[in-house]
Amino acid sequence: MNPITSFIKPNPLSRRKGPVDWILRIVLALVLVILTLAVLGAGYQATATWIDARNYPPPGQMVDVGGYKLHLYCMGSGSPTVVLDALFPGTVSNWAWVQPEVARTTQVCAYDRAGLGWSESGPGPHDAQHGASELHTLLEAAGVRGPYILVGHSLGGLTVRMFADQYPDEVAGMVLVEASNPDAWKRMGMPEGVGADRNQLAIGTFLARFGVFRLGLLSAFSTDADLPPKQRLELQAFFNSVKSIETVRDVNNSFSTALEQVRQTGDLGDKPLAVVLGSKGDGSNEQLQDLFAQQARLSSNGFTQVVEGASHAGLVDNQEYALQTSVVIRRVLEAARSAAALK
Repeated sequence: MNPITSFIKPNPLSRRKGPVDWILRIVLALVLVILTLAVLGAGYQATATWIDARNYPPPGQMVDVGGYKLHLYCMGSGSPTVVLDALFPGTVSNWAWVQPEVARTTQVCAYDRAGLGWSESGPGPHDAQHGASELHTLLEAAGVRGPYILVGHSLGGLTVRMFADQYPDEVAGMVLVEASNPDAWKRMGMPEGVGADRNQLAIGTFLARFGVFRLGLLSAFSTDADLPPKQRLELQAFFNSVKSIETVRDVNNSFSTALEQVRQTGDLGDKPLAVVLGSKGDGSNEQLQDLFAQQARLSSNGFTQVVEGASHAGLVDNQEYALQTSVVIRRVLEAARSAAALK
């Protein structure tokens, strides 16, 4: 026998590749492709987030509030200080039209709640009591003394109402800009939360690490076209971050607790209070009218202002409507200074 031909002769014990072998090879190839895409996506997310942090530094100061830092952005001078608390998941960028306008007559400080904008996430929980305590610590640590005029937009209304209940002697007045009412979700027949269940948010938080939201493979939050270009870019950079999705998840987990906490808060006595509504926003919802009326009755010195044409976000994001909101804030400010009645 020729030793060479004997060597290359197929082994009779070997078998041909069958369907199972090909399926295994395809599965292995798919796994390798998925792993490769995941690594590339995670790298892209991390790199893009780093670039965003370099391109969009915080406009204000980062203040230590006990092992983590919150972002506070102040301008103007005078007293009382106006404190701006944005809608969810908004940031100081949403006050681009309002803050400089009000700062013409007093000091105005906008801040990012924990996990929003430039603020670090902190230990939580993300409920109203903890948020109010964090805000108080932030203002004290930054040397911003009261009294304060608190302005809460949408979900920010929960924090400012809680703050006024916990620190009443430091609050001179309040403006609720289509502020969330603790009973609104039940009134609307909706689950108490941010509009997504916990499983969706858990999956979203996981997927965000691989850049799926930044790449537009899944839709997330988008910025308001009515904001100035600089603030739109700042806000979009935050929305593209993993932190933004994590914060939405954490706030959702504490949502019902926060609503119940605010239900237990008291009123403002005779301190000036304004409720600002948009004729095309929540203010147009007939199911919520009596709840907004209840908010106005939190003070014996309160009134309601409807901004014609304004949407919920447009009350602060749109320049025209933001100027009208600013007028109301200044009206409450002057009433607090002069101890005059708003009515």
